Amino acid sequence: MKILFLGIGKTKHKYLMQGIERYMKLLSPFVKIEEMYLKEENKDPINSESEKLIKAVPSDYYKILLDIDGKTIGSEDLAQLINDKRNSSVQGIAFIIGGSDGFNDNLRNFVDQRISFSGFTMTHQMIRLFLIEQIYRSFMIITNRKYHK
Repeated sequence: MKILFLGIGKTKHKYLMQGIERYMKLLSPFVKIEEMYLKEENKDPINSESEKLIKAVPSDYYKILLDIDGKTIGSEDLAQLINDKRNSSVQGIAFIIGGSDGFNDNLRNFVDQRISFSGFTMTHQMIRLFLIEQIYRSFMIITNRKYHK
């Protein structure tokens, strides 16, 4: 199984990139992480970026949109979701992260599930680090290993 981070815009801050790289390395024994970040749009960003995201998702992937209005889940729930999908016929899980302007209802309706990390609004760059950390934590839960300190 693969996990795809699909989003809008690049991660620009060095400290975020370093954190993401650290967790990618820690995850490498468990799962292949792929990243695909599409160019930000200036004209009608909500609709144009949403449509680009829809077109970019592989058809055989389970699609999860990070959405402040989605269902709030915890680490155990995310681990269960990932483990369930690992044992299913999907080729991977696509975690979709909208751009700074958000996304439209077409994208909300396109995905299989919408999850929220918190009621807080977070930057689309920062959530990438939080997401990969939680995916790593999920694999520690799935494999009954202690989370690093």
